[in-house]
Amino acid sequence: MSRKALVICESLAPEIEGIAPPDMEKRVMDFGLHNHPQKLNQKLRQVVAELDATQQFGVILLGYGLCSDGVVGLKSKTARIVVPRTDDCIAIFLGSRELCQRERKKEPGTFYLTKGWIEHKEDPLSVYLGEHESTKKYDKKIAQWYAKEIMRNYKRIALIDTGAYDLRDYEDYARKTAEVFGLDFEIIPGSLEFLKKLLHGPWDEDFVVVEPGQEIIREMFVELGVSPKS
Repeated sequence: MSRKALVICESLAPEIEGIAPPDMEKRVMDFGLHNHPQKLNQKLRQVVAELDATQQFGVILLGYGLCSDGVVGLKSKTARIVVPRTDDCIAIFLGSRELCQRERKKEPGTFYLTKGWIEHKEDPLSVYLGEHESTKKYDKKIAQWYAKEIMRNYKRIALIDTGAYDLRDYEDYARKTAEVFGLDFEIIPGSLEFLKKLLHGPWDEDFVVVEPGQEIIREMFVELGVSPKS
């Protein structure tokens, strides 16, 4: 069972499209699950069990980070599981944990955008316009107030250029987001290197790797500065 299966968040689908082997088994998970970590965890457990049942895969690659404990408790009976040792997907979009730490230190009050976040309306402007699931049921004024409350401590909107697609269709939207909330705007370079390493290795200290039967635990991500729950 040397085949690899890729289970990835819909947010990363545009980045993975051009670099994943065409014959690789891929499972793309609903974007909205990141808002519900328990549901995400349940769905990932289900998919891992489905892949185990086929007895075809020796490695399951997860296109996620810790994601609010969404990957905690996952284990496969038959396959090694590999997951980026990151808090969330931002480091994956930027290309490395080091670049992510540097960017967050430079401007901690940053809301990051990519094609996936914009297209799936998981962004502050969609909240403001009442297009996000959290504000669809509210009137315009309440939606706008709620969005401004969410963004009150942010200082910058950063559109990440991973090089996977033309940014022109998304730059105007990202600039408008910054204007609506009175924030700075910047396009920052990203990279596909983290995803390439996930797909092809080496699975070094940037990854959590668990063997068949071994469970992913939160402490495996302590290098992020995330304190284990008491």
